[in-house]
Amino acid sequence: MQEQSDADDRELEAQGYTPALPRRFSLLSLFSLCFALTATWNGFGSAIGTSVAEASSSGTIWTLIIAAVMNFVVSLGMAELVSAYPNSGAQYYWSFRVASPEWAPFASYMAACISTCGWWLGLASVCNYVAAMVLAMVQLWTEDYTIRPWHQWLCYVATLWLAVAFNVFGTRFLPAYNRFLLYFSVSTLFMTIVVILGCAAPHLQSSTWVFTDTANSNRSYDKWFLFILCLLNNTYGFMGTDAGAHLAEEIPSPSINTPKVIVYPVIIGLASAWPFAVACMYVITDVEKVVNPPSGISLIEIYYQATGSQVTTIVLLAAFTICFFGCAVANITGSSRQIWAASRDNCYPLSTWLADIHPRFQMPVNAACLSGIFTTFYGLIFLGSTTAFASMVSANIVFMMTSYVIPQGIIAWRGRSLVLPGRPFNLGKWGLVVNVTSCVWVCFLDVVACFPITLPVTATNMNWVSVVILVITTYIILAWYLWQRHVFKGPGVCSRDSYKLL
Repeated sequence: MQEQSDADDRELEAQGYTPALPRRFSLLSLFSLCFALTATWNGFGSAIGTSVAEASSSGTIWTLIIAAVMNFVVSLGMAELVSAYPNSGAQYYWSFRVASPEWAPFASYMAACISTCGWWLGLASVCNYVAAMVLAMVQLWTEDYTIRPWHQWLCYVATLWLAVAFNVFGTRFLPAYNRFLLYFSVSTLFMTIVVILGCAAPHLQSSTWVFTDTANSNRSYDKWFLFILCLLNNTYGFMGTDAGAHLAEEIPSPSINTPKVIVYPVIIGLASAWPFAVACMYVITDVEKVVNPPSGISLIEIYYQATGSQVTTIVLLAAFTICFFGCAVANITGSSRQIWAASRDNCYPLSTWLADIHPRFQMPVNAACLSGIFTTFYGLIFLGSTTAFASMVSANIVFMMTSYVIPQGIIAWRGRSLVLPGRPFNLGKWGLVVNVTSCVWVCFLDVVACFPITLPVTATNMNWVSVVILVITTYIILAWYLWQRHVFKGPGVCSRDSYKLL
């Protein structure tokens, strides 16, 4: 074990870095963290009402399979890259290593910034939904309680900083905590399916309706385009598959183990989310209330329609919320490593501060706090416009997925054999197909994400994703040309081949 750890440290030193974090994660504990972060069945459940409105029951369950297959392809490309370059910077580091010398710093900087924005937007979406679930449970139990926007923002902030505290003060216990979440999530999933089907029987929907109905509630577009919007919606449940790559410096044999924790969560995510989706479709008795739930949470309506019991519904929702909170904790873990890894190369303003590893907690505390600070202020948007907040959070898909394919696009353009070194996980002759397919798929998603969900477009239902993309991208590019290009030259790397000669 010590020999393997020494070999891993020498490989990291060959990349130009001194090992700074203990390798506290095993393959199982890191897989558990990645499973908690993708939280596919939870992510699906959080957006189930929108999916049913867009493509009814059949579109909701079949697009889940398509989304899983396409995200599996994208994840394969990342798995190969992390096998070649196991580094916590992930997309940031890969882009620099595969790009041409004149463009490498800019490509690396863009990948880092886009990835960070994706992490923060994803964190905001998860914390917002957890807060909404908590307040909805209170409202379900206390009928005279009225939820105010500032109530949800306070609950949102409490959820966010509790996740930060878990990461800072519970660093040593994160591997065990994530293993617990894996077992708890699987148990909760099984219990939920059994309970809702058992309580709803024999008054279940017909299999014909579940698997073939296409009577969409959203009349804004043709059915084929609503099917595409539903596909985009179900992609949300597969975000965060890069998490394992950002902890490559905290696991033994990262070139071999990290590709596994990138690819396996997609497979397990589909295997868990699809039965849950089918079960939810079978127990729906009033589609209109699921699409437009009184509480604002479609999953509450589905559980209540299935069980007819407030207590049972609250118990199931509480277990669901605990699982989704684990996603917020894992988000802080992954994003803090990504920010720290880029900051040690002076990629961001305040890099010296962000690159600091706390001597007691042995983790990037400042980077974790920055994620909390940004997401706290970002949540203030919710006080002004819930519609704007929801649509802006959906930009998470655009930023995260785009960061996944930047290095893949570069290696497809420059030639895989020219830029990729030897690696344990090698896609071989399928590599170019995977890289090109990933790029085309993400470009397609980026365009679809900018379409308004309903027509005609008004100030209240406008999709603000395009505005968010424009504003953030403009700031990133201006920051590069005005000051960051003068201080950031890229990761401090040396030849990997020279390491092999040592």
